[in-house]
Amino acid sequence: MLDRSEWGVSVSVQPDGERSAGLSRRSVVQSVSRAFGLLNLLRDAQAPMSVLELARAAGLDRTVVHRLLRSLLQEGMVVEERGLFRLGPSPILLANRYLDDLLVRRLALPYMVELQSGEIADKPWTATLSVAVGDVSAVIERIWTPTTPLDLVLSVGDTFPIHSTATGRSMLAYYPPERVVELLGPERAADLEPVLEAVRAAGGVGVSRGEAVPGVQAIAAAIVSRRQTPIASVSVSGVDLEDQIEIDSRLASTLRRAAAAIGQMIP
Repeated sequence: MLDRSEWGVSVSVQPDGERSAGLSRRSVVQSVSRAFGLLNLLRDAQAPMSVLELARAAGLDRTVVHRLLRSLLQEGMVVEERGLFRLGPSPILLANRYLDDLLVRRLALPYMVELQSGEIADKPWTATLSVAVGDVSAVIERIWTPTTPLDLVLSVGDTFPIHSTATGRSMLAYYPPERVVELLGPERAADLEPVLEAVRAAGGVGVSRGEAVPGVQAIAAAIVSRRQTPIASVSVSGVDLEDQIEIDSRLASTLRRAAAAIGQMIP
């Protein structure tokens, strides 16, 4: 399901059980969809969950959930501890293979290294590469400087609401309007439209001033393929970025050029 031209990476991953446009309900295996629904619940849970908690959250019969969990347990997708379930180790193998095969990650790494050694070398900032996965922006690579506080270093796999991040906004600006409404709802989409228009006017550069993580600022540039599909976003985040999170700043220009160069290498 990779590289769907309508939405780019954001739809191809489909972590929340969303169906691709035109996908027939008859072609969906219900038990598989339900199993992934349970995995998504465990992914977002703050603590391990019981069968009863999962059944209530998923709106499924407890017996059905129990059978699905037994299958997932056998494959290492979940682990059980004293009757409570959490994600197991097998998803790591799937995620690592996805990342290893992701063209944009391989193309972006040299530019991120250049950022680390040049533009942000003496700053307590982090350069990240993120992709859209449904309604979140997910970090798939990051490079930081020696002066960056460890509690500000994002982890691969960290996710943030797509509408509140610089990376998410930079990608959303290139989505069809109906997809933005589908992801955010009509009211939030309407509120965000002036922001997305500003991103487009700035050549794909988006900013956030602590909306995603209080006190942390960020500036990002969308990586758009030659077919004008938003694929990913490269960003710099940290504290004391105030003079750089303007669309005409030196850092904005650097990110814009890097994103454009990467995008030109993606069909």
